[in-house]
Amino acid sequence: QDPTNLYIANLPLNWTEQNLEALLSPFGLVISTRILRNQSGVSRGVGFARMEGKETCDKIIQQFNGVTHDPLLVKFADSGKKHKRHSYSQESVAFTSEVTVNQDK
Repeated sequence: QDPTNLYIANLPLNWTEQNLEALLSPFGLVISTRILRNQSGVSRGVGFARMEGKETCDKIIQQFNGVTHDPLLVKFADSGKKHKRHSYSQESVAFTSEVTVNQDK
């Protein structure tokens, strides 16, 4: 796991690397961004961002946790080795909007 490399999921499909950089740049220096695309060049809604340091990544994860309107997932990216997929770990944070549920019937 690289503490300066973020994995970001559930991105809008029309986003580019520039959109991702614009989202993250207020938190610190963005070294690089990459949006994963299919063979046709269409976004998969997943990207990576390499930031200047772990503290910057921590700020980004903390800032977006539960605050955005659309659910995003941001976590530290794996080191590139293939691992079994697990449910969310402590290092991953799901971005969700707050939802109030009325259970009165």
